[in-house]
Amino acid sequence: MSAEACAAFLRRVEDTVGLFLFGAMLIVVLTQVFVRFLLYEWLQIAWADEIGRALLVWSSFWGAVLVTRESRHITVDLLYDAVPAPAQLALRILGDLVLATFLLLVLSMGLPIFLDSLRRPSPATGLPFFIFDGALWVSSALMIVHVVVNAARRWRPSAAPTVVPAVTDPL
Repeated sequence: MSAEACAAFLRRVEDTVGLFLFGAMLIVVLTQVFVRFLLYEWLQIAWADEIGRALLVWSSFWGAVLVTRESRHITVDLLYDAVPAPAQLALRILGDLVLATFLLLVLSMGLPIFLDSLRRPSPATGLPFFIFDGALWVSSALMIVHVVVNAARRWRPSAAPTVVPAVTDPL
């Protein structure tokens, strides 16, 4: 399997997981609201609050993975736009190194918490606390992969400068 095919497969998996997380969160939260306000006398779903929060945490961190994949995090380009191309490359390299170092720090310092979360049960469902604590660790690992891949593309001397088109507000 070529690198391009692996990248395309990973992209499809990440997009599918993101859609699943957001869709599941929407269904759980809407069900909880429906039950709480209309069926509260006959039905209680205590697990919905916990699962809804866990899905919100995972959706948020998964969104960070997708944004990192596309190199679309919010940036302040005032200094970057004012310096010549060699300095822009140096700033890109510095930014990639700082981000990768921070994510590696999160992974290494978060490993004990991550491993503990596999054994500790959550209060309402009894599921491993991984449903909360795992999001940061898993997303940090995936973001490191994307930072490395993006840096390898950007750092190539023959690569044309990456120009990200301005995002327009559809409203």
